Amino acid sequence: MPPDATETKRRLMQAAVDEFARYGLAGARVDRIAETARANKRSIYMHFGTKEELFDLVVGGSLLELAEAVAFDAADLPGYAGELFTLLESRPHVRRLTLWAALERPQPIDAEVAAYRAKIDALEAARTAGRIRSDIPAVELLAMVLALVTSWDTASWSLKALHADAPGDRRAAVEAAVAGLVHGVSSAA
Repeated sequence: MPPDATETKRRLMQAAVDEFARYGLAGARVDRIAETARANKRSIYMHFGTKEELFDLVVGGSLLELAEAVAFDAADLPGYAGELFTLLESRPHVRRLTLWAALERPQPIDAEVAAYRAKIDALEAARTAGRIRSDIPAVELLAMVLALVTSWDTASWSLKALHADAPGDRRAAVEAAVAGLVHGVSSAA
């Protein structure tokens, strides 16, 4: 009977998460992933396909874990943003993976698209019910909320240096910014 590949696949995925988060797609090395996982390089291709396919699996899997860990409530986007912010603070590798993916794989990932579609549908229902502003399309509103959640991560190091002495409560700031965005008044009004 052949050995169970489950443990090898688990080790390979964990090594791939670490490798891609650190080096991105272009800088990651399949040899290092295999070595870290104590597996042979051939097993990566056998279980996951190409390096690009493995990267997409890693990014998609990480984002799905986030989606499952943080409940989305279109009526409480500030709370959602705060929870997502806190979770990302404990999982910096996910932030790095999404930044690498945006730079190196500018194409949709099916699993991520499906997760976003459900959120967009919920936002549309909340807009129709008048619980959130209706002057910003749901897709753009979600993009803005997510940008606020990760705004400190993508801020210039020079800007961050100005805030070094007064860190404050970033989660509260994110929640307040999202509340203002979601419930703000249209500039056309």
